[in-house]
Amino acid sequence: MKTVLFTFESPVGTFWIHPEPGGRVQLRIDRTRLKTYTSARAAAHDVYARTTGWEPWDSSRGTVAPPSLVKWKRGSGSSDRDRDRRRQSDRSYDDMASQA
Repeated sequence: MKTVLFTFESPVGTFWIHPEPGGRVQLRIDRTRLKTYTSARAAAHDVYARTTGWEPWDSSRGTVAPPSLVKWKRGSGSSDRDRDRRRQSDRSYDDMASQA
């Protein structure tokens, strides 16, 4: 899975900011690629300004987007949960093996 820098969950989908080669980042919503930017801050600004190029978000008016990355969730969270599950599973296996 590709590294995720920031996420923002909106009623029309989850925005993701991923690192790209050359120090750039890519903005996505769910699995749709939108634009690349020079910084995550610039990508978050386009979400706030509703200038992402994704019409369902850009034309929506019911949700206020965060004006900066401060309110975005850092990382996806799922990779941390998956890693913690694997560690717990490994511990459980080790415990069972040592009791045998």
